[in-house]
Amino acid sequence: MAYEWFASVFQRYLSAMELSQRRLLDAQQDACLSWTAAWLPAYPLAEGEVQNRIDGSLLSGVSLLQAQADNQRDLMLATEKSLNEMHKHLLRQLEQSGQHPSYAVMKQALQLGQSSGSAVSKMSRQVGHFAATSFSSASLNAARDMRRVWKQQKP
Repeated sequence: MAYEWFASVFQRYLSAMELSQRRLLDAQQDACLSWTAAWLPAYPLAEGEVQNRIDGSLLSGVSLLQAQADNQRDLMLATEKSLNEMHKHLLRQLEQSGQHPSYAVMKQALQLGQSSGSAVSKMSRQVGHFAATSFSSASLNAARDMRRVWKQQKP
């Protein structure tokens, strides 16, 4: 069982890292393309085109930050799944070991650890996702707010 468990854990992490690499490369490519396009000469530009170039650059920055947050979430999920599998395996072994009172205590401790670990992992993933989403869109929201105020003050 130990060999199969380790093999599944390594495969899970390998898959998460491959997805992470693809996600980051796509976000980096998008960022490079939009940042390059923002600096292409084509002056004078219409105000809408200037705003589109600025927004495109900011959105590509958002994509970079979001890709990193998604990668972290995927690795946390891989860890959680691996630990859950290990807990289930240990619980099955305790079930097969007999009815000694010490086994019952160990079983309860494993069940409690699995429940609390899953709850904390889920909570930290949700908090991390919320923080990453809020943080990654902060620059875009600030630019939009600045643009709105600028248009209000424009004669």
